[in-house]
Amino acid sequence: MSDFQSNHVLAFPRFPRTDFPKTMLTRVLVCLVAAASVFCLMPQIAVGQGSGLGSFGTLGGVEPGGRYPSQEYYIALEIYRSGDLENALDAFEGALRSTRRDINGRWIDSIPVYAMLAECYWHMGSVPQSREHIDAAMQVAVRYRGWLNKVDWRSAVREGVQVSPPTGVWPAALAIKRIPTSDRIMYRSGQQVTEQTLIQGGVIEEPNLRAMDIIEIMRGLAIASYRRRIILGPLSEQDNFVNELAESTNVGGLPQPIAQTMVGALHGAARFAAYDDKRAFPEASRSALSNGGAHPLSAIALLVQASVLAESANAEGSLAAALACVNVAAALEQPELIGEALQLAAGVASEKEANVVRTAADTAANAMVRKSRLASVHSFVASADAAIKSRDYDTATLSIGHAKSLSDRRDVQQPRIDAYGAYVAAKLAAGRGEAFGMKSSSVVDKAYGSMRTFAQQHRVRNRTLVSMPSTYQFALLSQSLGTRIGGSTSDAILDYFTNDPPPGLWRRDPVDAMTFLTIDRSAALAMRLAIAAEQTDGDKVLVRTDTLLAERFSQTLPLAGRVAHVRVLASAEDQALSDDQRKFRDQGPAEFKQLRQMVVENANLAPATVNDSLVDKLGQQQESLATLIAFSRGSLPRLAPPRIDEKAPIQELPKRTALVTFAFVGNRLYTTFSLNGNTQTWANNNTSRLPSMIGSVLRSIGVGKTRGSRLPEDTAWRKDAAALLKFLFPEASLFAGTDIDDLVIVPDGPLWYLPFDILPIDGEDAEFLGDKISIRYAATPGLALRPSPVRQKCRAVGLAANRFFAPRDLEVNTAITQSIVDAAAGSILLPAADMPPSTMLGIVLDSLIVASPSVMDMGNPFAMSVLPYEAGKPNAALGAWLQFPSQLPTTIALAGFRSQAEAARLGDGRDLFMTLCALNVAGVDDVLVSRWAVGGESSAIVLREFSQELPFSGMVDAWRRARMVLRRSDLDPLTEPLLAHADKDLENVTGEEPLFWAGYLMSSPIDPAAAAKP
Repeated sequence: MSDFQSNHVLAFPRFPRTDFPKTMLTRVLVCLVAAASVFCLMPQIAVGQGSGLGSFGTLGGVEPGGRYPSQEYYIALEIYRSGDLENALDAFEGALRSTRRDINGRWIDSIPVYAMLAECYWHMGSVPQSREHIDAAMQVAVRYRGWLNKVDWRSAVREGVQVSPPTGVWPAALAIKRIPTSDRIMYRSGQQVTEQTLIQGGVIEEPNLRAMDIIEIMRGLAIASYRRRIILGPLSEQDNFVNELAESTNVGGLPQPIAQTMVGALHGAARFAAYDDKRAFPEASRSALSNGGAHPLSAIALLVQASVLAESANAEGSLAAALACVNVAAALEQPELIGEALQLAAGVASEKEANVVRTAADTAANAMVRKSRLASVHSFVASADAAIKSRDYDTATLSIGHAKSLSDRRDVQQPRIDAYGAYVAAKLAAGRGEAFGMKSSSVVDKAYGSMRTFAQQHRVRNRTLVSMPSTYQFALLSQSLGTRIGGSTSDAILDYFTNDPPPGLWRRDPVDAMTFLTIDRSAALAMRLAIAAEQTDGDKVLVRTDTLLAERFSQTLPLAGRVAHVRVLASAEDQALSDDQRKFRDQGPAEFKQLRQMVVENANLAPATVNDSLVDKLGQQQESLATLIAFSRGSLPRLAPPRIDEKAPIQELPKRTALVTFAFVGNRLYTTFSLNGNTQTWANNNTSRLPSMIGSVLRSIGVGKTRGSRLPEDTAWRKDAAALLKFLFPEASLFAGTDIDDLVIVPDGPLWYLPFDILPIDGEDAEFLGDKISIRYAATPGLALRPSPVRQKCRAVGLAANRFFAPRDLEVNTAITQSIVDAAAGSILLPAADMPPSTMLGIVLDSLIVASPSVMDMGNPFAMSVLPYEAGKPNAALGAWLQFPSQLPTTIALAGFRSQAEAARLGDGRDLFMTLCALNVAGVDDVLVSRWAVGGESSAIVLREFSQELPFSGMVDAWRRARMVLRRSDLDPLTEPLLAHADKDLENVTGEEPLFWAGYLMSSPIDPAAAAKP
């Protein structure tokens, strides 16, 4: 409790299944179960023809006798409701052993036992085991098809009996009218065993008449049906097994209204399990009550009704149904449904309705403390969830504290509820000013870590368990994908699993929605891309390539990029957003307006007042708001990085500008080529030689070459380069015409290291592609087609350099560096006095040039320091540049970046991909980055010209001119540190050598005003 008192909120710990000391009550209950099990396992094996009440007959088997289900089941149910999952599991296992068995297997009295075992495993965090027991219950129901027709429904209601009101509940629950149903309804089963019945097959059972708790069996089957839908989600649609269950429970012609109602409630739950909401909802609505009275299946029927409505666009009516379920469940003494209904209510309630949910949850939680700690702890967490939505953080803190106290008891183990509590605790911490992913670990980090551990690394008795439905569904989907496309693999299902979580999932289970977002979806994304390619649909391939590449970056960010989406949305100018995105920002949570105002103020800070302390203070305030929004339920506009318009993907592509995208999936390369309103697509099915082909060209021009002369002795490498172009673009005529002025390339994999500029267009003697067409690059199609920003009026250029130009002569290096600064009026040599931290350089600089070797550690890419003089400082890391309150220059050139192009074996391109994505998402519009570091006089020439033109011409035109100047310049081999000893005696070395100029990669958004759209 000390941590809670100091931090206000607390990450809910994970409670794995271990051997906890048992309370006296638990010991007594377990002993009763054990004793009952020993007694009931003495089978009553009849020796004559079955003819009496409960007789087993000549077929043999085990007959528990007494009650169906057995008394052990009801004892186990009380243990389960107390919150003690460990002992509840043991007790239900004992109850299962006490169920009736014969040559057909277990009988229908095992259905509720299987159902509650499934619930135990669900709350314990083992989804596969939960489904296993659900399916076992359903198999019994299907095996004994028609069993509901054999019930004597005339005894279902105890006529003239007045039900005693439940104790310890609130007035709304006391007001519920309860129907006095019977727990001993006569059930006739079996038939005379004859030679003809044996030939017919099916279930073989002698005639019997038993008094049974048929209604509890029905309730157990309804709960199992509900849980199966939650576990399988859309994968339950078109499931023949569940459809068979739904048909087996569809009993008509029952004369008793109560029978019709309860069977209807069961059938509605079965329809819900089959993802048949159109029929599940009316069934559940009609069957929730019988003549205004609640029956034992009313609560689960209302929960089904609320869940169906929660899947709708605005969830209208779901809150009322969920709160009705809470009251009915309490009145019927079924507390296990109270917490789940309140969690759903907290999810569907609006800000104005949240107080109603909080009050109901508080009432239920306090009332259930002694009767059901399972219900109480769940209700307290739901109360805190609702209180946060209404911004009542004090009440939320009290509620989460009460939940924590209950959860800490030795006889309460509720890992799934604890994970929900961790989610709520993280959101509460953000509401109180804590932030996610700052310098030191925060309460948000700890709470989210607890939730994430349950969702992705949950372990019980040293076994890793699949704890979340989304994880389980993705695993099933991956197994079914294989190598097949189309046909049995539904594109609609893949679309579901590659988009944001649906609203219904956010409302019902935010922990599962978070899991859905952060799980590896690469297999499903790749399959969707393959389906579009098989259909040769260029627009679809382009859209799905964009999604695939964007997901690769967003999955490396906290919460799968949700915090980054909030940052970009809050920082973007109106013209950079679509109408829907602006509307979301204007009409979204109130925190957006507050955050937007802070962002505007960031840009107007006086440089002299900005220091590390202020940056930390502003970052904490703004990141806490972004974190709170990111943890809130619901989808966010995906802007980190932005996505292209699915309906009109190349609408923003100007005329005479071509867009080429590549995407590797395994050994296959998918390519799109868009120009003048049309998109072509093709695939290379065998790309195993491509890395070696690229490496051969790079080594031939001197990149990464370790022996002999670096500079090529002839132009033989052009033949390999021409072959590369032919391999990538089978139709050479694509670039042969004169209808392309600009080319934007989105590389993937080793293609990031290939300078497309030096590929001959048509044969080895033809002109370079980059000499005919202006080439720029982008990390994703969405970044390539993002709107061109409004340029700042500040024209200052900052230069940060170390011994890059003359590594062995500090005096010469200093002189060259100063000459570059002097070339552009108003340029600043960094570090300089009174300059803000690197995250805020944008308030004094429009452009930043970094002439210093840098390498990205792919194990921790966001730890890379962009500026050499701030290496090691927290605010200088690339990850800090992505956070508030960063104000970065609009143009950044990393002239000394060293990618895996120089390695003995080419990398996968992630170093360049991550660098471009991170800088663009952080707010940098134009990026120039080197594939390999050059240095020396050649770099000085190109950067001097570049910095001089940059403030006036912008990056694209400035770089074209700088590169042209370099290629026309004579170079002294002695001033080029990249050259080998064998090159030092060469004469007539010029900047025309690709080694000096082809390694630079330019990324800049397309200016739609440059040309008319098609």
